[in-house]
Amino acid sequence: MAAFRATSGSPRLGRLAVIGLIVVTLLIGGILAWALAAPTAHPERLTAAIVNDDEPVTVDGQSVPLGRQFAAGLMAAQEPPQPGADPADAPPPSLDWVLTNDEDAAEGLAAGRYVAVVRIPPTFSADATSISGPGADARQAVVEVRTTPASAWLDPALTGAVTKSATAALGRELTGRYLQQVYAGFNSIAAEIGQAAAGADQVAAGAASAAAGAADLSTGASALSSGLATLSAGAGSLAAGLAQLDATAQPLPGAAADVAAGANRVAGSLDEALRQADAATFAFAEVVAQVCGLPGPGGLCDRATNALRQLEAADAQLRDLTTGARRVAVGNDALAAALPRLVGGIGDASAGAGDMSAGAAASSTGGQEVASGASSLASGAAQVDQGATEVASGLETATGQLPTYSDDDIDTLSVVVAEPVVVDQATPATGIHSVPLFTMIALWLGALVTAIAVQAVPTARLLSGTGSVVIGLRAVVPTVAICAAQGVVVGAAVLGSVGVNPLEWIAFVASAMLCGAVFGLANQGLAAAFGAGGRIIAALIAIVALAAGLAGTVPPVVTQVAASLPTAAATALLRAALTADAAGVVPAIIGLGLTAVAGLALVIAGVAARRRVSAEA
Repeated sequence: MAAFRATSGSPRLGRLAVIGLIVVTLLIGGILAWALAAPTAHPERLTAAIVNDDEPVTVDGQSVPLGRQFAAGLMAAQEPPQPGADPADAPPPSLDWVLTNDEDAAEGLAAGRYVAVVRIPPTFSADATSISGPGADARQAVVEVRTTPASAWLDPALTGAVTKSATAALGRELTGRYLQQVYAGFNSIAAEIGQAAAGADQVAAGAASAAAGAADLSTGASALSSGLATLSAGAGSLAAGLAQLDATAQPLPGAAADVAAGANRVAGSLDEALRQADAATFAFAEVVAQVCGLPGPGGLCDRATNALRQLEAADAQLRDLTTGARRVAVGNDALAAALPRLVGGIGDASAGAGDMSAGAAASSTGGQEVASGASSLASGAAQVDQGATEVASGLETATGQLPTYSDDDIDTLSVVVAEPVVVDQATPATGIHSVPLFTMIALWLGALVTAIAVQAVPTARLLSGTGSVVIGLRAVVPTVAICAAQGVVVGAAVLGSVGVNPLEWIAFVASAMLCGAVFGLANQGLAAAFGAGGRIIAALIAIVALAAGLAGTVPPVVTQVAASLPTAAATALLRAALTADAAGVVPAIIGLGLTAVAGLALVIAGVAARRRVSAEA
C-alpha cells in the first residue's frame, strides 16, 4: 500500500493541480446537473414506435376507431401549437412517436432506434367498447408495450409513464361514455316509471269510480229491495183483505135492499100516522076551544087544554120520528145503491192495482238506479283495465331497459369499468438495466483508483536496457490482475439482486472480469500517456457514461459521446451476458479488444516518452 502514502505524491500542489481539482469537481457536478436534473423534461428526445393493428367497430351505426384515437392521443404532443392558443392548454411533452408497422418496429427495437414499441392489437376497439354489452362479454382492452435492454436505464419507466397517461385518458373517456349511457338509461327508467305512475293514477281514479258505482248500486239495490218488500206486503194484505171483504160483502146488497125497503115502509107508516095525529090534534084543538068557550067551571077547560098540549107534544115527537125515518130510508136507499159496487170490488181492485203499480214503479226506479250504478261500475272497470294495461306496458318497458347481472357479471364489470384500458408492458427483469450500468461504473472507477495507486510508468526501469514494450507489458500486469479481480468480486456481488441461472452467472462474472481488466489497461494508458490530464479524462468518461446510462433524455451530444467510449462496449457485453444476447457479444468484445490495445499502446507510449525525458536529463 506504499503507493497510497502521503509522501508518494508531490509535497506541494502546483497551480495547475489546484485548478484541475476544482475543474474536475465543477465538471462532475455541472455535467450531472445539466444532464440529469430533469430527466423527464424532454421525453421528445426518445423515439418510440406505434403499431396500430386495431380494427374499428360499429356502435349504434357509427364507426368507433379507438385504436386510431389512442395513437392520435399519444402523438398529440408533437402537433405544433395553434396561433393564439393558451400555453396552459397545450398537452404535456411526450415521446417522439413514429407510426409504423410490426416489421419495422421489431427491427428498430432490436437496433436501438426505438426505445419502446407500443402495439395496439386488432381487438382493441372491440374490447374497449365491450363494457356496453353483456356483462359476461366485458373485456379489458390491452395495449402492448415492448422495450429493449439496449435503451437507457430510465427510458422504460418514462415510456411506461407516458403510455399509462394516455391509456388513463382514454380510459376516462370510455368510462365517461359508459356513464353517459348509464345515466341515459336512468333517465329512460325515470320516464317509464313516470308513465307507470300516471297509469297508477288512472287506476286509482277508475277504482274510485268503481267504488262510487258500487255504492250507487248498493243504494239502488237497497231501494229496490225495500220497494219489493213493501209491494209484497201490500199485495199480501190486499189479497187477504179482498178475500175477507168478498166473503163478507156477498149478502150485503140484499140486506141493504131489505133495510131500505123496510125503512121506506116505516117512513110511509110514520107519515100516515103523522097525518092522522095532525088531524086528531087539530080536531082535539077545536074541541078544546069549544069546551073552553062554553060557560061553566074552568076545570074542564084546563084539563082539556093540558090534554091538547100533551097531544101536540106527541104529535111533534111523531113528526120528528117521521123525519128521522125518512132520512134513514134515504140513507138506506143510498147504501143499497152503493153496496153493489163495493161488493163488486172494482174500486178496491183498482186501488190494489194502483198500489201494485206504485210498487212496480218503485221497483223500476230501483232497477234504474241499479243500472246506473252498474254503468258507473262498468266505466270504472274500463278505466281500471286501461290504467292497469298502461302500468303493465310501462313496467314491461322499464324492465326491458333495466339490465340484470349475475354476481360474476357484477364483479367483472366493476373491474373492467374501473380500468377499461390497461397496459401490458413487457419490461426486462429487475436489474437488467441497472446492474450492467452500475457494474460498469464501479469497474471503471475501480480501475481509475487502481491506476492512481499503481505507478502508471515504473520510473525505476526507465534507465534499464529493457525495451519499452517489455517495460509497458510488465507495468500493466499488476493493474490488469487487480482490476480483473475487482470484476470477479463486483460481478458476483451485484448478481444478488438479479435472478439468473448458473450459466448466466458465469457469463456475467467472466464478462465483468474482462471489463475490469480492459478498464485497468485504459485507465493506466490514460495516466501513462497524459498524466493528470488522463486521470481527468477518465473521471469525465465515468460521468458521461453514468449520465447516458441513466436516461436517454440527456442532450444528444452526451449520448453521442457516450456511444464512442469504452464504457459503452462494456455495458453492452454485461447486458448481453444477462439477456443471453449472443448477437451483442461479438461487437462488444471487439470494442473492448480495441480499448485494451489502445490502453496498452498508451502505456508503452508513455514509457517511451518518459525514457526520452530521462535520457535527456
